[in-house]
Amino acid sequence: MLRILVVCTGNTCRSPMAEALLAAKVHKAGKTDQIKILSAGLAGGGAFPASYGAMMAMSMRRIDITGHASCQLLPEYIEAADLILTMTGSHKRAVLKMLPTANRKVYTLAEFTGYAGDVDDPFGGDTEVYRLCAEQIEKLIDIAWEKILLLAGDS
Repeated sequence: MLRILVVCTGNTCRSPMAEALLAAKVHKAGKTDQIKILSAGLAGGGAFPASYGAMMAMSMRRIDITGHASCQLLPEYIEAADLILTMTGSHKRAVLKMLPTANRKVYTLAEFTGYAGDVDDPFGGDTEVYRLCAEQIEKLIDIAWEKILLLAGDS
């Protein structure tokens, strides 16, 4: 089982969208027994719901994240994950500060696909900002998909 952990700041916008988009792709490919997706935030305590903008951006893709509750990133989550995808370089550095031995399995989402840059935080933006953020995440996931399948043991 390949365990993928997606990390952002509050676990209410980017990482829940990435988790949902990845989970939908896993489900569509019939790989739910091979790949598990989770998300957490560096400041994700409190079990807050996904932001309204994130819910709307996902509903445009017929994905329901209304049941999402934010989760605080803990060192044991980092240890348990096989692959950690962060939304920014600063998230990656924070993960590595928590657990330096994770250096071989933590990447920014863009870095994992071979691109540079961050997925900017849409928090506080309008629905269009969230839609564009979800589109960016989805494109990066599409590029990373074959690599993820290889890690899951699909050749």
